[in-house]
Amino acid sequence: MTYFETHIRPLLAGRCYACHSEGAKKSKGGLLLDRSEGWSSGGSSGPAVIPGDVEASLLIEAVRYTAPGLQMPPNEPLPPDEIERLEQWVRMGAPAPRQDTVSGITPRDDPSDPIAGRDHWAFRPLTEPQPPAVGMADWPRSAIDSFVLARLESAKLRPAPDADRRTLVRRVYFQLIGLPPTPRQVSAFLVDDRPDALERLVDTLLNSPQFGERWGRHWLDLARYADSNGLDENFLYREAWRYRNWVIDAVNADIPFDRFALEQIAGDLLPYNSIEQRDRQRIAAGFLVIGPKVLLGVDPEAQRMDVADEQLDTIGRTFLGQTIGCARCHDHKFDPIPTADYYALAGILTSTEVMERRYMLGEQRVMERLVGLGPDGVDSNAAYERYWRDRPGMLERREDARSALKLLRDDDAAVLEAFSGEHADAVAEGAIDPGRPIEARIEAQEALLAELDSAIDSPPVIPPRAMIPSDRREPADEHIRLAGQSDRPGESVPRGFPRVISEAAAAIPGEQSGRLELGFWLTDRERGAGRLTARVLANRVWHHLIGTGIVRTADNFGRTGEAPSHPELLDHLAGQLIDSGWSIKSLVRQIILSRTFAMSSDHDESGHAIDPENRLLWRAHRRRLGPESLRDAMLSVAGGLDLTPMDSTVWYLGDQATSVGDNKNRRRTDFPCRSVYLPVIRNDLPEVFDVFNFADPHATTGMRPRTMVATQGLFLLNDDSVMDAAEATARRLLAEEASSDPEALAISLFERVLNTRATEEDRDALLTFVHEMETRPIASGGPVPRLQAWSMACHALFASSRFQMLE
Repeated sequence: MTYFETHIRPLLAGRCYACHSEGAKKSKGGLLLDRSEGWSSGGSSGPAVIPGDVEASLLIEAVRYTAPGLQMPPNEPLPPDEIERLEQWVRMGAPAPRQDTVSGITPRDDPSDPIAGRDHWAFRPLTEPQPPAVGMADWPRSAIDSFVLARLESAKLRPAPDADRRTLVRRVYFQLIGLPPTPRQVSAFLVDDRPDALERLVDTLLNSPQFGERWGRHWLDLARYADSNGLDENFLYREAWRYRNWVIDAVNADIPFDRFALEQIAGDLLPYNSIEQRDRQRIAAGFLVIGPKVLLGVDPEAQRMDVADEQLDTIGRTFLGQTIGCARCHDHKFDPIPTADYYALAGILTSTEVMERRYMLGEQRVMERLVGLGPDGVDSNAAYERYWRDRPGMLERREDARSALKLLRDDDAAVLEAFSGEHADAVAEGAIDPGRPIEARIEAQEALLAELDSAIDSPPVIPPRAMIPSDRREPADEHIRLAGQSDRPGESVPRGFPRVISEAAAAIPGEQSGRLELGFWLTDRERGAGRLTARVLANRVWHHLIGTGIVRTADNFGRTGEAPSHPELLDHLAGQLIDSGWSIKSLVRQIILSRTFAMSSDHDESGHAIDPENRLLWRAHRRRLGPESLRDAMLSVAGGLDLTPMDSTVWYLGDQATSVGDNKNRRRTDFPCRSVYLPVIRNDLPEVFDVFNFADPHATTGMRPRTMVATQGLFLLNDDSVMDAAEATARRLLAEEASSDPEALAISLFERVLNTRATEEDRDALLTFVHEMETRPIASGGPVPRLQAWSMACHALFASSRFQMLE
């Protein structure tokens, strides 16, 4: 639906609705394109769209102008890029929201009415539910467990037994820091018989630097973080890493979420007590700059509106769980967001500058805005840009000066006079002085040439810079754009916030963008969106720890999303989050210490028969490790993971991140750092990210895709990095184990790779495999070397579901 709302609905509204919509005076050919039923049933010529079949879809044939008498629009063809969008949409299966009922919601007379929309559960005030009474009174450890157990008992379900301690310690390590425990760490937990052993472990991991790397990555998914622009010209974002590292540091410091949000929306506008604080806050505001942008062939006004739309959509989904961007072209079809409210918010963002004109690839281009850091940052940044802007002129002046010096040395006055006449500009600028004695002129010319050489060969040092927004010089309210088109302004709308949440008008000073007010409003429980933001954030934390959200559509709390499975629990968690001072670590700690988190994932036929999707949480969800944890775990077991934080890892790339060249070099993963520091190049992700469902860096991603496909198995069996990790693990195993007894090696290998004690069946299977490999002749005629045999055994464990899945 995101692709449809972003690329297709605006196109249809601007190009087709005048003749092919319910609001048209007469629907030509009986075809309606403002609803899915319209293009599915079609008009007098038959169905207009065949989902998945581009060539069979009459709509595509019409916009291509390939059939006489079937040409849309009739006056002139669509631009090629718009035709390509329609083709891609059909190829995707023509996704679009249904127009009749969605998730059981009955259509209203005006679904965008913000006043009537306040009765939707997401916009209601937070309740303060009391933990319910339960039959199994000795089972809950906290209020969380009481809410979960009450739902289970009402459905005649029982919670699964507690997970064994080995399973639990592995689960806790991966969920908190994204890494497996070492055999020594597992052993330490198993022998710790203190009542608060789990609390001690959780607190240790919460205070580990690796916590921010794991949980900061969750936020980077929402922030659509990447190290390049993507889209048409995939220019590198060389300074994006500063925002990434700010997120990691902020999560580690447990900065209260209301401050965390405020700095990302308006950090450049906040007061500060030191230059260091100022720069940290400004770097945080890179949240607004870091999104993808179309750079070429776009009208400046259209670009300004498109950039604001991308920012607004990101803010809406990330903080509010709302598809606000759907109201760009028309009142929202399902949620209480009229178009006027969209442009009230858009005015705040169009009053914000995130792009600038810079010298790039030999010409001036509109790029992401960069600002120098440090006391003289702005000036040094300006000097750097000015050098590259003026360098072509300096090169020309140097050539003129060299030519003049040669003529002076040759003492050819006539030629020099003619030369001076032809280069009047150089004479005027002082590069040539025809009026002085020859010796003095030679000396002055040599000095000038030396000065130009020095200026050209010694550019200003690149200052430390960051992607930082600023308010425009003249902030202004925004006009509603008819059908979402930038060149069709309608009435002006005062800057403000969605009325379904805020009754009072926003008090935004006329000389400011309103970002500061927006940043405070997002977490203001009384007068702003705080209650909704708290619900969305609490649900995201639950989603990451438990495996699915209380609201499964984590980015959509609107009417087209799902209702919460445990609404009282969601309000309890949201209230706890606010009462803790918006501490994410506090909420994580509460959930991870609950008995709900500690249940086993064992299957139960009776539970599955009643609740096959495990919506009521009668057992723990099994999950595949994400690509970062999968890679980091292999490197950790192999002894090759460097836990040192990284700055930029894109230094080796050219300005255009996906320019023609060695594709493999553009997708490097051979850094020994944690995966959160690897390059994220839009349109060209590393293969391990691409295969194992990394977040789409073009858009907010609160829920990554979950797939089990053949390419994942093929990657683990054939990728060099996996085989290298397997060999390094085997080498480490053979070197570190005091005993070379095969059975002892097998036990140690299971401990290292799977954090489990090998059963007799496990040992027998692994030792039989190793023995067969060691005795099997290879091409050269001899047996497989011992290291190679054990490497193959390690490789088999890495490729096993027991390594890939988190129980």
